[in-house]
Amino acid sequence: MQAQTKKILLGASFGLLASLIWGSWPVISKMSTLEQLDHWDITAIRFLVAGCLLLPILLLQFAKSKKLLAKGLVLALGAGAPYVLLATSGLNLAPSSHFGIIAPSSMLLFTTLGCVFFLSEKISTARLLGVAMIFTGVVSVGVGNLGALSIDTAVGDLMFVGCGLLWASYTLLCKYWKIDAWMATALVSVLSMLIYTPIYLLHSPGALGQIPLQTLLQQGLFQGVLVAILALYCYSQAVAILGSSRGAVFAALVPPTTMFLAVILLAEMITWVEQFGLLAVSFGIVLALGLVKKVPFVKTA
Repeated sequence: MQAQTKKILLGASFGLLASLIWGSWPVISKMSTLEQLDHWDITAIRFLVAGCLLLPILLLQFAKSKKLLAKGLVLALGAGAPYVLLATSGLNLAPSSHFGIIAPSSMLLFTTLGCVFFLSEKISTARLLGVAMIFTGVVSVGVGNLGALSIDTAVGDLMFVGCGLLWASYTLLCKYWKIDAWMATALVSVLSMLIYTPIYLLHSPGALGQIPLQTLLQQGLFQGVLVAILALYCYSQAVAILGSSRGAVFAALVPPTTMFLAVILLAEMITWVEQFGLLAVSFGIVLALGLVKKVPFVKTA
């Protein structure tokens, strides 16, 4: 029993660390854009570091990675530079707390729809209820901003929905093509580095040289190591130790983590409408992931 408890605690620790990293990403990235870096810089730093570190994976499995090159390019559109550019651009317009709610919930919404219509998977009534709650939460966050008449915020929120769509395409294609997480991550990071870096250097020649070394090291560690590599490893370990259903519950912790950090670090104001949206999204994610086996008056099978 004690060994089982230690195993559960270890798995939970991995899952919590992954949630903390992913939940803090929009907040830390927004803080960076408010200081010296723009969305071009953040994207370059992320994939230069992650691409260099993950390049050995592709070289060690060169024959396999060569066959997956075309698919890797498609995956890079979903989870590579376009995703990061869209997300960081949206963070310049809308609160980071909105990203924490809208992006992961939109991703799960589009992924669920893709599983039904693209992968022909069956979905339970409980999961449909979860998707409906997620949709309600996202819409409530968007509608809650109508009174402020902020076009920038509305555009930023739409960008976050686009982020969800891009990441959902990555998730669905990884599942459809049966590409393991590490190979997919290596393909996305390395190909994004090779394609995006020349574009970045043409767009902002000498920009990296003007960024203080301390900032480069800090962002390289956070963006390229913690977010792009460590979070994925921790989440994969949580799923391996606890199982897919238990491990998946940590995805539901990303929205509240982002909102909490946004309030503490960025002093963002959270309205009651956004709080309702957060609750709806969090409960919806739990249902959509199939983490609740029994729901009153609803069939889960």
